[in-house]
Parts: sequence; C-alpha cells; structure tokens
Amino acid sequence: MKKELLQIIMLSVLLIYFIYHEMTSDFPVSYTIILILTYLSVITYRIIKLLRKNKEQTEL
Repeated sequence: MKKELLQIIMLSVLLIYFIYHEMTSDFPVSYTIILILTYLSVITYRIIKLLRKNKEQTEL
C-alpha cells in the first residue's frame, strides 16, 4: 500500500510541476491539456485501485 501511495504522490507532484511549467513557458496549450488530463486519469485510476484493494482487505 505504501508503494501505491508513493506513486500517487509522485504523479501529483509531477502534475503540479507541469501546470506550473505551462504557466511560465510558451509550451503549446493543447499538449499541456492532454498531459494534464492524462496525469489526472492515471492518478484517479490509482486512487480507485488503492481504495478497492483497501476495501477488500477490510472485508476479510
């Protein structure tokens, strides 16, 4: 569980970095939006996966 949580935190930090980088550079907006949506979907997937795993462990 610690590994999954660490991955979620790492992805969140990278997402924040990309958002900050977009605000301070001339990187194309469309690429940044795609990048942000991809990171958000991966973070959401990992959180759901972690919650399901945690729920299964508590039911046992």
